[in-house]
Amino acid sequence: MTPALQKIWCDEDEHYRYEHFADFNEWLDSEEGLDVRAEYGVDALPQPSKALFSGDRSGYDEAFQAFRKQCRHEALGEAWFLEQLGDDHWFQRNVDHFIQLVDLMVAGAVVPFVGAGISASAGFSSWRDHLRRQGKTAHIASERIEGLLASGAYETVLEEIEAVRGREVFIQEIRDEFSRNLTIPDVVWRISELFADTVITTNYDRLLEQSFETGEAGRVQVINGLNALEQPDPKKITVIKLHGDIREPKRCILSKNQYDETYGNGSLNMHKPIPKLLAYHYKNSSLLFLGCSLNNDRTVQVFKKIREGMGEEEETKQHFAIEQVPENPEEIAQRNAELAKLGITPIWFEKGRYELVESILSLAKNELRHRGVAPQPLPVEEPPIKLDMDLSHFLRDFIDLMPLMHWLHRAVPQAATSQYLSAMQRVFYAQSFVTRQTDENLKDALDNLLRALANSAEFDGYTHGKLSAAFGYMQQYLKSIGERNHSGDDFEWNFHELLTIPASQFDALVTKKMNGSFDYHAIRLIIALLQHGQNQRASTKVFCELPGAVNHEFGDYLSLALSKNLGVIVPDRLDQIYTGDILNLCEDAWNNFDKPMDLRFFERVKLMVAGIFR
Repeated sequence: MTPALQKIWCDEDEHYRYEHFADFNEWLDSEEGLDVRAEYGVDALPQPSKALFSGDRSGYDEAFQAFRKQCRHEALGEAWFLEQLGDDHWFQRNVDHFIQLVDLMVAGAVVPFVGAGISASAGFSSWRDHLRRQGKTAHIASERIEGLLASGAYETVLEEIEAVRGREVFIQEIRDEFSRNLTIPDVVWRISELFADTVITTNYDRLLEQSFETGEAGRVQVINGLNALEQPDPKKITVIKLHGDIREPKRCILSKNQYDETYGNGSLNMHKPIPKLLAYHYKNSSLLFLGCSLNNDRTVQVFKKIREGMGEEEETKQHFAIEQVPENPEEIAQRNAELAKLGITPIWFEKGRYELVESILSLAKNELRHRGVAPQPLPVEEPPIKLDMDLSHFLRDFIDLMPLMHWLHRAVPQAATSQYLSAMQRVFYAQSFVTRQTDENLKDALDNLLRALANSAEFDGYTHGKLSAAFGYMQQYLKSIGERNHSGDDFEWNFHELLTIPASQFDALVTKKMNGSFDYHAIRLIIALLQHGQNQRASTKVFCELPGAVNHEFGDYLSLALSKNLGVIVPDRLDQIYTGDILNLCEDAWNNFDKPMDLRFFERVKLMVAGIFR
């Protein structure tokens, strides 16, 4: 006879919840919990915590709450605040802020932003110490380096080192420092346990990837800052390395010139990939800053600009920083106010005790466990493959895209400006699957704007007519969504007005909300083209170089179209599996633009597309 299946003790009365309190159970069963075990009369039992949980739930809950309070008070610094400041005001703020953070972590809304302080805990140099060593290698007077570091002029240090010894020496020093294999510190393990979707970092080293990939290779997708708009793979953990990856030191953002190119020279350029990515996460996630100084570096300048551009009615996400507490109440209040202006809520830890960052993250991990929450990747709705359109129509549309895909996320040379704009105009003129979900006024505006800019380097009567038509369609769009417009104005605008008025109108519009729609990306493309038009007005003898923003904005628009219409995730750089075929075909399409199509070319494209969707 087969014996009857027996229920185990945790099948009933929520006994499965016992595992949610593993930290408390371990403590209670250890030497440290002796007095509590004796108090509740379970010390002589073989598994005291389990016996108390199943036999005296109210006693268990009472002891657990006392333990939980003790852990919070230790990690969040109650004794230090009382001793140094004489009251628990800032400690209580710490507790409140910690609970707010955990609530958002339960909702899966938190994205960690990891700075150099976390790498320093593993034994890597802090950025200041690294620059000191770089200065010594370059044989720059230590007094000069220290003066610049004291004033926060880190980028000037970079500039001077590169000027003296050249970029190659700088890269070698970076490689020597950050490619070392060091022991992964506890704080990095906690990050990998708590966050299983996206991590942003300014660090070059590979600590984060190594912690995520332990036991399972291929779990992590690294997105390099220079390729910051690459689409994340929903099946992998995404580590966004804003300033580069030590595996490709020549592609790391190191010098002042590179920072200027990445963030904008003189003033921030929010259309560049990294500022756009930071804006997206600042507006759509709750960032948790770990090991970040959050002084006036480029990323902080981006956050300030985003904050300043947000309307009063726009929802502001709550961000957090686990940060070393200043030494006195006045400095704490001042720093608290500085962070508040950035939308950042501080959780303080005792000065010099960097190990408390890990303690606070461990506390958060246990709090999630107490609530029955295990960190999981954020749910991603994967669209199905939708090739429900006529194949011949799709191929026609796809072939129209191919000359542009030849330059996707590459600098378009000055000599190619006119042809590139003509190729883009063809896409927005046609009834294409790429544009069918975009507002008709915006499509017509792009069609006419591109005709004006591609036709001639001179701003002649034809150019004025097409710009006027584009201006009219832009005003009709603004009217249709209830925005202020000039659709009823019956007089002739000059070139300057035709280029600058809609640019100002649309700039104000995109700062209100970043919703990722087709219309939003079309508007951003229009803004970039209007800026090109302003540049072209000063260069009427030859076509001027196309701003990188035009290519980036069209790439974003194209990625959205392929994702929404075909269910295909397209990274900034073409899928490596098909790189050879696609790039060769796109190059052919570019070289033969405006020539009669060779039937053999059509068949090659058809075979390539069939292979992608097989």
